[in-house]
Parts: sequence; structure tokens; C-alpha cells
Amino acid sequence: MYHLDGQIAIITGAAGGIGRAIAMRLSLEGATVVAADLDGKAAQGLIQEIVGEERRGLALQTNVADEKDVERMFEESRGNFGPIDILVNNAGMGTVGLMIDHSLEDWEKSMSVNLKGTFLCSRAAAKEMIARKRGRMINIASIGGKEGEEFIGGYCASKFGVIGLTQAMAKELGRYHITVNAVCPGYIWTPMWEKMAVWFQQNVPALANKSPREIFDARVKSVTPLRRPQTAEDIAALVAFLASEEAKNISGQAINVDGGARMH
Repeated sequence: MYHLDGQIAIITGAAGGIGRAIAMRLSLEGATVVAADLDGKAAQGLIQEIVGEERRGLALQTNVADEKDVERMFEESRGNFGPIDILVNNAGMGTVGLMIDHSLEDWEKSMSVNLKGTFLCSRAAAKEMIARKRGRMINIASIGGKEGEEFIGGYCASKFGVIGLTQAMAKELGRYHITVNAVCPGYIWTPMWEKMAVWFQQNVPALANKSPREIFDARVKSVTPLRRPQTAEDIAALVAFLASEEAKNISGQAINVDGGARMH
């Protein structure tokens, strides 16, 4: 246990998948969780579970790509619980397909949610953390932010940007005892990966008779030394560590959780 009792954590994209696992883990560690998500109803369901375990939390429907919405999120969080201690920028999306088939709208949506959203939330959090000379920021990037992947070019470009932003903010905020790190998930069976597998199924003749999950499992085995996929709970475990006092001397890092698929 990392003992986050009394700390306030905002998690974006908290309603499902990786975000949900992070919210549940930080709550288990004792943090008060503010679950922000575009799907306000799903975020409320998560918080009902947390409160049912006699822990504190708040659900906020939030579009992280909207500056005023982000400002409102921080105001409501602060009004209910006080200044933020931990920010987890998890909200993200991606489009699957060849870059030449990406529309400008596809490109801008990836950049707006993944990169602009991380910037807006980080900027707002930094203002609170600087005043207190303490804080933890954890950005959910991707191994696709370290090495480009076919068919998710816009997503990769946005996640490269998240890692660059992580490094820049770590340098700027270190003097205030604020750490900023990125977590780079590998192969997790998510709706985005399912979309990718369906795209392969429909566009690669050799895979036409494979199910999306079979395509995913084969990919994992071919590129991952541990030959198994990762889980949302794997990501949450690293986030909990980076949010803790034990990680006070770790900053500016982009740490892979990928079974060895990327070793840089």
C-alpha cells in the first residue's frame, strides 16, 4: 500500500478501462477521487461504487478539450475537497486506418483530446500545486508515443506530444517539488485495440477468418517477450506508485508497462 490518505486525485477519462482501474486503485490507497469523464453517467456509477466502500469521491462530466469545462472541473473539485494533490491525465482517443485516409477532423480530435486535454488539465493543476510546492502529475501516454505504429498515426503523434510535454513540465515544475511522469501502456484489450483488430480483419486478407481477439492475441505473442497482454490494473499499479511518496525522486520519465515490447 502507498498510503495516499487525505490526498485529492483527479482522473480524467475515469469512467471505463484504464481510467476506471486507476480511480479504483487510488481510492483503495486512500485518495479522494474526482472521476472526470465525457460520460457523466458512467462516472457517477463509478463514484457510487467508491462511496459504497465508504470512501470519498465526486463524478464530473467533463470535456478535457474545452478550456472552460476544465476550469469548471477544477473549481468544483476544489470547492468540494480543497486543492488537488494528484492529477492523472488519462482521457484519450484514436482513429484507426491509413494516414492518407484520416480526415482533418480525425486528426484534430486526436490532438484535441490527447494532447490539448493533457495541456489544459496540467496547466490548471500546476497553478494549484505551485502555490503549495507539492504535487504529482501522471500522464497516460503509450508505447506508440515512443515508436510510431502503422494505422494509428494520429494517435501516435499525439502521444509523442504527451511525452514531450511531460518532460518539459517536469523541468519547469521540479523546483516546486512537483513530479511529472508518463506511463506508456502496451497491449491492452481496449475498444481502440478492438477497432484496430477489426480494421486488420477487413483489410488484410490473411486475417479475414480470424476474430478480432485472435488477431490481438497473435500480435501480443509476436512482439511481447512475456507473450501476454497487459491489464488496466497493471497500469493502475504503476500510477499508484508514481503518485506516492516513494516516487518523490522520479520525474520526467516515460515508463513502459508492455511486457518488454519496447525496451527504450
